[in-house]
Amino acid sequence: MGISEKENFKSVTRVKNLSGQIEEQLIIAINKGVYSSGELLPSENKLTEIFDVSRGVVREALLMLSAKGIIEIKKGKGAVVLTPSVKSLFEPLTALINYKCGNRGFESSQQVRKSIEPFIAGLAAENRTAKDLKHMQQCIDNMEKYSNNKEKLTFYDVEFHKSISQASGNPMFLIIMEPIYNFIRTYHFSEFESTSTYSVTREFHNMIFNAIKSGDKEKACNAMLSHLEVGEKK
Repeated sequence: MGISEKENFKSVTRVKNLSGQIEEQLIIAINKGVYSSGELLPSENKLTEIFDVSRGVVREALLMLSAKGIIEIKKGKGAVVLTPSVKSLFEPLTALINYKCGNRGFESSQQVRKSIEPFIAGLAAENRTAKDLKHMQQCIDNMEKYSNNKEKLTFYDVEFHKSISQASGNPMFLIIMEPIYNFIRTYHFSEFESTSTYSVTREFHNMIFNAIKSGDKEKACNAMLSHLEVGEKK
């Protein structure tokens, strides 16, 4: 929208990191639609004037936004707002999960999954659409097709679980679970899915799918919990 007037922003204080405050306010402005995808943010000089800080502080804030995939800094042009991607949103969180969990990452992720995914499966049994069921079936079919390809087997395993989160009718669940799945795929690939245990996984996936398809909330919930408990013991 090209709006860069000072009233769009609050004054920054010296109590907190200045570049962090500017980064935060620019993100808020972008989220509000003050600057849309493909548009330029105000120039460094203009931001320096708006926030009453040095150019170095503004540059640091822009670099932080660039590192998060929110903007792209183009030489001779300025900072362009990007369309957020799943990768740019979840990769920093994935790294944070790994840092916090350390070598207990897989165990910790399974505990979280057992707490959340059975409930999600129950909701999916209540709210699934024909489109959701079709996607789940495609994931199951592709896991069968690529049962000897660990990489693709893992991909469609994750897609199956994501499709259940989607079918729950609550978009928040997919947002919550995505970084957990991404964490497992990135740092615990060998533990997430094994071609040697695929027959067990297939049996559970079919149980979960059939329960969701039939609208049996309790059965879907129990089947998901059993599936995750078995997966935890691999």
